[in-house]
Order: sequence, then C-alpha cells, then structure tokens
Amino acid sequence: MQRFAWVFFASLVFLTVLRPAAGDIFVLRSGGRIEGDLVNNDEKPRTSYVISLPGGGQVTLDAAVVAKVESVPKELAEYEKVRREHPNTVQGQLQMADWCRDHNLAAQRKTHLERVLQLDPDHADARRSLGYRKVNDQWMTLEEEMAAQGKVKRVVNGSTRWLTHQEADVLDGIKKRHDAEQEWVGKISRWRKWLNGTQSEQGEKNLLAITDPMAIRGLAEKLVKDENYKARLIYVEVLAHFDTHQARGPLTKCAIDDSLEEVRLTCLDALVKQKDEMVVAYFVGRMRDKHASNETINRAGVALGRMKDPSCIPTLIQYLVTGHEEVVQPAAGGPGSMTSSFNKKGGGSGGGGGLAMNQKPQTVLRYVNNQGVLDALVAITGQPFGFDMRAWDTWYRNQKAKGAPVEAQK
Repeated sequence: MQRFAWVFFASLVFLTVLRPAAGDIFVLRSGGRIEGDLVNNDEKPRTSYVISLPGGGQVTLDAAVVAKVESVPKELAEYEKVRREHPNTVQGQLQMADWCRDHNLAAQRKTHLERVLQLDPDHADARRSLGYRKVNDQWMTLEEEMAAQGKVKRVVNGSTRWLTHQEADVLDGIKKRHDAEQEWVGKISRWRKWLNGTQSEQGEKNLLAITDPMAIRGLAEKLVKDENYKARLIYVEVLAHFDTHQARGPLTKCAIDDSLEEVRLTCLDALVKQKDEMVVAYFVGRMRDKHASNETINRAGVALGRMKDPSCIPTLIQYLVTGHEEVVQPAAGGPGSMTSSFNKKGGGSGGGGGLAMNQKPQTVLRYVNNQGVLDALVAITGQPFGFDMRAWDTWYRNQKAKGAPVEAQK
C-alpha cells in the first residue's frame, strides 16, 4: 500500500514543471521529467530514487517508473544557482542576461532579456540586444520590419536573404522542381537496377511508362553514363516522347558521341521527326569545332544528312575533305641517321642496337575524304560531284546566283 502511495504521489509531481537546481534529471517511463539531487546514491540494488527537489522537500520514486537518469550539465547547474541569487527585477534580469552572455548560454540570455521587456517594454538596451530597432518610432524585429515591407525570408546558397513574394515564389518553384527531379533520379536508378535482375521486365515497363517531364534530367544523366546499350535505347525511346528542347539536348549529344551506331541512329530517328533548327546548329557546330576529330566530322555529317536542312550545305562542302596533322617519328637507320653497333664483350659487331641521330619528329598534314559528309551532301542535294570540292562550290554558287532556293531531296 505504501509503495502504491509513493508511485501515485510521483505521478502528480512530474506533471508540474520543475526548474533544475543541480544534480540530475530523472526521465520517467510515462514521458515526464523530474529534476533534482539524488539522495540515496549508494543504494544497491536500486529499488527507489529519493530526490531532493530544487524548491525544497523530497520525493521518492519506485525504480520501476524511472527510465533513465541524466546528469545536469555543470554550466546549467551553476546557472540555476546564480539565477536564484538575482531578483525578478529589471536590474536583476539584466545582470542575469550579462552572466548568460559571458557563459555562452544564448537561450537562457534571451529568456532573461524577454523578462526585462515584460517588466519594462520600452527598455532600449534589452530591445537592441534582442534584435529590435526603432522604425517610425516603433520597436520592430528584423522579421517584423521585412514583413511590413512585404518581404519573406529564404535561404539561398546557404545564406539568408529577404525576397519579395514574387522572388520567393520563383525560388520556391525552382526548389520544388529540383526536389521532383531528384525523386525521379531515384526512381530511374532503382528501375535501372531491376533490368539486371529478376524484375527486368517490370523495370523496362516502368521506364517506358514515364511521362512526367520532371524525369527528363534523370533520363538524360543515365543516357550519357549508362554502359548498357539496351538501357540507353530505352532512355532514347522515353526522351523522344517529350518533344521538348530539354529532352532533345541529350538526344542530340548522343547522336554524335555515343559509341554504338545503333544508339546514334535511334537518336537521329527521333530528332528527324521533331525538326528543330537548334539541333541542326549543334551538329554544324560539332563539325566546325577546330578540335573535332575526323570521326566526329563524319558522324556530324551523317546527322546532318538525316536532318536534310539545306542551310548546312556550305559547311558540308567546306568539310568534305579535311586536313589533319600527324606527328611522324623518324625510323632508326633512315636518311641522315647515324647507326652505331656494339656488343657487351667488346670487339666485333655481333649484336647491338641501332641509334638514330640528328632526326626529329615531323608534323605531316594528311588530307582525308569524309564519306559521311559526302553522303550528307548527296542526300540533301542529289548531286553527283563526289569529293570534288571545287565542283560542289561552283554548283552551289550558281544556285545562289540564280536566286533559286536549294531544296532538300525527298
């Protein structure tokens, strides 16, 4: 009966809010907390907790109702001691605020400054310490001042900024889009993994069913990085359904850079149907790039031949035959070289190595006929001038002089 009485009494005590004096925090299984000093610290085995309360008196708890005991941090224990020594006056609370500042107790300092304002609402030092400033003879926090100007707070690149509602809406929209795109990146990665396992059929079905534009970024990343060509063909098929600039970007890049011809041509199939001048401009740019390899020039030629845009004819003629610099290493024993033979034992010339002297690597310009470019010219114009750049140029100038538009062949 006595044991029940103590448990009942404890259940009433932890419903009240008790301030810490020093010592420990007793976390109860019911969710409550009691703070104070443990009196029967040496009891073993423990059957109860006798606690000295900060306001005086004791309470005894059955050990079964206590989940754990936490120590009150030293600085908070000291704070409670100092707090009881200061009166609940403006001066006393200001002194406590200064003490908290010196001991890095920001939350407690704010509590005492707010108490000063309860006692003296127009106390200037306390107002300023809490971030207030006078605006039109009215004390306002920065948040209140900005709200009065119709601005809201947002975090941009790790820094807090105050924006108009219109600016905040734009930023929120960007974040919402980013979050949606990230969610799709996760889904696409998960379904891609399924392609390699027992859920291969379901993974392909899920990928092909994608219709949300927020998935385009994730699909584009996979198209560029995925080493499995079958997976890349799936990404191409899905991206082709969107018919937007954002979706055409990765298709255009892969039409030139993908290592597999089947993937490149599948990209071109989709791009031909969508007829975008920016795509043609990209292919022309890749061909005209001064660092473009002969392989890239021919791939760009194939792409332009599929697009059949007459505006690219001058570029195709210019790159029909291209010169590429090659560095040629001199051969040992060649013209102008000196050869010395020797063997390790001395005497005779029975073995040894040739030593080329006075020769340097030479840079040679080699001209290459670009079949992909020629095929593009023939596909667009239907003319049979082969790799004769002068004939192509003359024909094109004559067409321009006549004022007749050059129309692509059907």
